[in-house]
Amino acid sequence: MEKSLAATDAKVCHHIYDDIALVILSKLSLKSLKRFSFACKSWSLLFQNPYFMTMFRTNLSSKDHSYYNDTSILLQHSCESYIYHGPKLYSLFGENFENMNKLDWPNPYEDPFDFNIHGSVNGILCIQDRGRREGIRCIEELGRYVLWNPATREFQIAPTSPFAFKSGWDPMIDFHGFGYDRIRDDYKVIRHVYFFPRIDYEYEIWRDGNGSPLWEIYCLRSNSWKKLYIDMPRHYYRMGDLMYMDGVCHWWASDTEDVVYEINDEVYLVSFDLSCEIFVKTYIPSNMDDIDGTGTRMIRGLVVLNGTISCISYYLKATTFHISILGEIGVKESWTKLFTVGPLSCVEHPIGIGKKGDIFFRKNDDKLVWFNLNTQRIEELGIKGAYGCEIMVYKESLLPFPKINN
Repeated sequence: MEKSLAATDAKVCHHIYDDIALVILSKLSLKSLKRFSFACKSWSLLFQNPYFMTMFRTNLSSKDHSYYNDTSILLQHSCESYIYHGPKLYSLFGENFENMNKLDWPNPYEDPFDFNIHGSVNGILCIQDRGRREGIRCIEELGRYVLWNPATREFQIAPTSPFAFKSGWDPMIDFHGFGYDRIRDDYKVIRHVYFFPRIDYEYEIWRDGNGSPLWEIYCLRSNSWKKLYIDMPRHYYRMGDLMYMDGVCHWWASDTEDVVYEINDEVYLVSFDLSCEIFVKTYIPSNMDDIDGTGTRMIRGLVVLNGTISCISYYLKATTFHISILGEIGVKESWTKLFTVGPLSCVEHPIGIGKKGDIFFRKNDDKLVWFNLNTQRIEELGIKGAYGCEIMVYKESLLPFPKINN
């Protein structure tokens, strides 16, 4: 005799226990979590729940984010004499970053050049000539760029801009970002240029608006510069206030330029999309800068923490650092203060973030150290460095450069 399954009137439970719900919610992105907080009253109070916040912080800082797949850590190292000899570039590896390999960069020019490396995008580094030779400023060499892939040793020299160099003018060139345009499969460099008269020229050259500042962008596919007709705020002139992620370049700006280090509600994040070439402002809530400290000079660094736009804020010469993350570009209220790091004895300022909650610092004795958000341990790298040291996440790529359109 065959057996049949009879329908039952058993009720299906649609309730999720609170502890299970907290575990699930703690694994969401900040943007999603902010949206789910409107679902019920208890979820709207999650950011006031210490137990939940501990889980959320741990997941954010320790999870294997796809951003870090097959990546390594690069150190742009500078010492007191780097202004004459240029910085060095090292690959760091080992459980405690105890191993270092020096990388040799290409020099496509006849003379040695002093350079900065501006991040790594899809295995390509952007090298900028600082326009100095033996400590002397060289206008002719200022603003030269080379895109370089260390894995394939391929490089491309950007041509001289037809806009940045005018007869009778000295340009001041401010790099603002290097990144990838996914729509056009193109690599781009964006910068701001303003001018001042050379001392051996008459001031009559300040006529007909010839000294007006401008924005320009370099595109690898066309191997050329073009003007951007856009009224966009420029960044603070300080290292550490620039970052790139997912096709967008970001920097700090302010409507009042003389408040670079001060706590001010007018400070905001500028996010420039390399594909559509438009920008969005994200202001900082006043309580984000409500941190302990006796100093008056606030410094903010921009970093990527496990695929999330993050701000490290601290007072000058402080040993406690605060990390806030951004849930959604353009939404002021989506900034959330998440970590307090320290106090860390004698630590001067952060130089970058690596994988899984590793933060790298320079101490006031110039020793370089790293601190892990999860273990709360601080370790020395065994090397000293001056101002200008920077940590970068590097992902090797064997793909050739996009073909230049003739």
